[in-house]
Amino acid sequence: MITLYHYPSSPCAAKVRAVLSEKQLDWDGVIVDIIEKENLKPDYLKLNPKGVVPVLVDDGTPVTESTIIMEYLDTAYEQDSLKPASALDQARMRKWCKWIDETQHPNWPGLAWVIVIRPVWLSKSDAETTALLDRLIDPARRERQERLLALGFDAPDFLASMKVLDRTLTDMENALENSAFLVGNAPTLADLALLPYVISAEEFGLDILLEGRTRVRGWLDLWRARPTFEATMPWHLNADMRHEVRSRSTAAWTRAAA
Repeated sequence: MITLYHYPSSPCAAKVRAVLSEKQLDWDGVIVDIIEKENLKPDYLKLNPKGVVPVLVDDGTPVTESTIIMEYLDTAYEQDSLKPASALDQARMRKWCKWIDETQHPNWPGLAWVIVIRPVWLSKSDAETTALLDRLIDPARRERQERLLALGFDAPDFLASMKVLDRTLTDMENALENSAFLVGNAPTLADLALLPYVISAEEFGLDILLEGRTRVRGWLDLWRARPTFEATMPWHLNADMRHEVRSRSTAAWTRAAA
């Protein structure tokens, strides 16, 4: 029995949901509300001392770290392999996953925290937000969340995150020149690892970063036609916030280019 502890808008959890969908594996889900810091409660920390989602539990054994979970599932359940055949292509696949783990995801909160979490926290009292911040294990993470809460779209992290996502989308556009997917003409773990971030870019209203990237949009349309698309990110941003993101991100990007 596979159980996934996850949250709908978490891209790390979404990567794993994508693999479960593509491999047509049955699983049960437990929602861990990261906005309310349920991921930092003692019971969850027993599963994952780092206090992050997701955690996969397979026959009672927990597996942590989203990229490792993806590899685990593809190895433990051999049907519908998501690794390319050649050693060279497997190296290319893992290079994409390494980029996400080391660069794309660490810079993601500048966008996602401002757009998804901050609006919820702004409705709370100072005492409530302080209590949530006090649960954080990492002082650097607390400092970043305090800054994002205070400054929102004006935080330097917002534009910095846009720049990292822009680099990712540029590299994807180049990689898709001669193939339908990132590593050849069949889906691999590389595609599934990137899918949540590209879906989110579209869902957030970051249109300016998707403009002119016809190959990325074509790749996204291929996924949109598969059940994995909805399984990956089963949530939607409200229209007012999407409009605000579109406006604020376009203004920030234009100022940066001036």
